[in-house]
Amino acid sequence: QRSADSLRDATRVRALAGSEGQAQPMASSTTVVTYTPAQIRAAYKLPSIASATKAQLGAGQTIYIVNAKHDPNIVAELAAFNSKFSLPSCSNRTLTATTALPLTAASSSSCELVIAYSTSGAALSNTAPAYDSGWATEIALDVQWAHAIAPLARLVLIEAPDASVNNLAGAIRLATRMGPGVVSMSFGANEGSWVSSLESSFATSGMSYLAATGDNGAAVSWPAVSSRVVAVGGTSLTWTGSGSRSETTWSSTGGGISSFVAQPSYQAGTNNASKRAVADVAFNANPYTGQYVATMAQGSTSVSWISAGGTSLSTPQWAGLLAVANALRAQGGKASLGLPHGTLYSSVAKTPGTLLDVTTGSNGSCGTCAAAAGYDTPTGLGTPQGNAVLTALSGATVTASTAAISSLSVSTTPLSGKVGSALAATIGLDLAGASSAQINISGAPQGVSFSASASGIQVSWASPAAGSYTLQVSLSDNLGRTAQAAVAVSIAK
Repeated sequence: QRSADSLRDATRVRALAGSEGQAQPMASSTTVVTYTPAQIRAAYKLPSIASATKAQLGAGQTIYIVNAKHDPNIVAELAAFNSKFSLPSCSNRTLTATTALPLTAASSSSCELVIAYSTSGAALSNTAPAYDSGWATEIALDVQWAHAIAPLARLVLIEAPDASVNNLAGAIRLATRMGPGVVSMSFGANEGSWVSSLESSFATSGMSYLAATGDNGAAVSWPAVSSRVVAVGGTSLTWTGSGSRSETTWSSTGGGISSFVAQPSYQAGTNNASKRAVADVAFNANPYTGQYVATMAQGSTSVSWISAGGTSLSTPQWAGLLAVANALRAQGGKASLGLPHGTLYSSVAKTPGTLLDVTTGSNGSCGTCAAAAGYDTPTGLGTPQGNAVLTALSGATVTASTAAISSLSVSTTPLSGKVGSALAATIGLDLAGASSAQINISGAPQGVSFSASASGIQVSWASPAAGSYTLQVSLSDNLGRTAQAAVAVSIAK
């Protein structure tokens, strides 16, 4: 049995806090930007949750999330994610081996998390797979960010017994037995001549399949290499809270030209290769421009927040987009997209304004590793302008949110005082609409005290000592935004 490595390598996450409500300063000197669901929806031009219709939130659709091993805390993790970011809550249930398939239709008005354990024979099992901390993080990431993009879609988490290709293929086939929907696969194994034997896993009518291209630079992996699977690459996102975003190729994203799979007809003319090229599309994936994920250790009730990245992050978000497109199509009396490649490469890619063409950066030094105008292997056709992509895929008119998402800020104006005079000063804050915030301050000399309000931090020092000091201020709010600043304090003799 061939083994499929999870694309959630430990280097792809950064710890943000020890537990819920306890913000901690970054351990690394490297700047990490971490985005919330509201920020990602705004940056990628999706409607705000408050203004979106039920169809624009994926109501009535199903996203199948295929992974290996078991996450015993997935219900609690999703609930914490929803609570922190004001997302719709989800009911939950676990299927048994005797559950009748296909599943009944998904709700037209609410989210449900369905958990299923699979066998290599594409059957349901009553036995949960063994726990694995790495795969549990992957599961948490996939479920939370598919939900962030399609908050009213039904999420069916299918846990395979292990990471062998045979067992993961069984989980994929189980998804097709459950009924039409979108399948998200955040794992990969190096391609080989054997991949053709698994093509039938992606042949069911009414299904869309998406897979991550990998996190180790230029390379081609299964299942992304399948011509029936949408291969999702990764970028580094820059967005300031309003206006247009910019993206460059994430240097670790997978992608390349297959050695085994023939070029599909939808890629004719996109490159000079005679074989399948991956990626097809892309989304933010760099863990240093990461996105919030709630995790819980086995046996713990404490929530930890990480800044997650990887093409395993970009994949469930594209899956969410296709689920929303299917909801809009159903509303208009149209069939689901099924395999969407032809539409993506023709009408979507050729309609101005639907995709952001990523033209900078590379994932290696090979001849096809650099991003370029038009199609390229690291980022495919580009990243979605959500409203325009949904309109092109469904025919329904979708309007992007125009609301700016402000950032927290801490004033760096220096503070000064004099020996013999009590210091009373204020460090200015802008909480940008947050209802609560946590503040950590380090570097304060003995005798300094602080109190805080919505407008600032009051600094008091009854008997200041001469010298120069630096206060390190770390700010975190209830929406998951963070800010750090260094504030100089000078006390003259």
